[in-house]
Amino acid sequence: MFRRLFAHPSAGRFALVAVLLAGSTAAVAAAPTPLKPGAAVRLVVAGIVDGRPEVGIEIALEPGWKTYWRTPGDAGIPPVVDWSTSTGASAFDLRSPAPVRFGEEGLTSVGYTGPVVLPIDLALTDPAKPAKLDLDLQIGLCREICVPVSAHLSGTVAPDMAVDAAALARLRDARARLPTPAVRGTAPWVMSLERDHDRDSIAGAVLVRVKTPEGGTAEEPRDVFVEGPTSDWALPVPTRVGGDAGSEVWRFELDGIPRDAKLVGAELRFTLRLGDHVVEQKVTLDATVAKP
Repeated sequence: MFRRLFAHPSAGRFALVAVLLAGSTAAVAAAPTPLKPGAAVRLVVAGIVDGRPEVGIEIALEPGWKTYWRTPGDAGIPPVVDWSTSTGASAFDLRSPAPVRFGEEGLTSVGYTGPVVLPIDLALTDPAKPAKLDLDLQIGLCREICVPVSAHLSGTVAPDMAVDAAALARLRDARARLPTPAVRGTAPWVMSLERDHDRDSIAGAVLVRVKTPEGGTAEEPRDVFVEGPTSDWALPVPTRVGGDAGSEVWRFELDGIPRDAKLVGAELRFTLRLGDHVVEQKVTLDATVAKP
């Protein structure tokens, strides 16, 4: 995993930037604080809506800058949040809107090329009491150089706070961009996995057959991303190698796998894009998903 996180050719020029963001107990997003160069970040707190805390992290990228998805591809630094010093929260899950791939000096990375909001699924220890969020965020920013950025974000979510309508709109828009569960037999959908032993690779590769609309247009944006069962897997970004009416075949090397990991029975998570429609699907390696 270390190789993929720091394989960028500019890694030797990394600089560390630290910033402190002070949160407010009111239902108002903290003022963005610039991280020079490349972006401004802030904790967005909308309040509690329909029993669910609505919060997220906003990364306002400057033009030409990029940041990375939870699996950054050939090079990059995924976002990491330490929420261990927060109080009043019993669960915390940083969500990731659908990413795009982009090239960096011959490498393929996965992430965001424009401003993005990462929603947070948050559970309160006691729904009648406030939660104090105390977050240490680490992200990677890249243009001609790559910069690992550290930020401290804090804020309060309280049951009696007024809802911030503007913040809620941004968070709902971000949630609308989250992948949805794949529907069996409906494009896009992983139809089958097949081991490919014919290519020159140590561990072989996997061919992924993805269902596509038979009447769809080739110009419609399509993409496939794959992740291992744990964060220490660093699988390559799949490439499209063929297809026919109603399906496409994508391929990725069995590279970036932990030394002691078992391939047979490993559950892989696929993120599939077809135009503006993005879904997630879990498929077991070395098992074939039945065709419709």
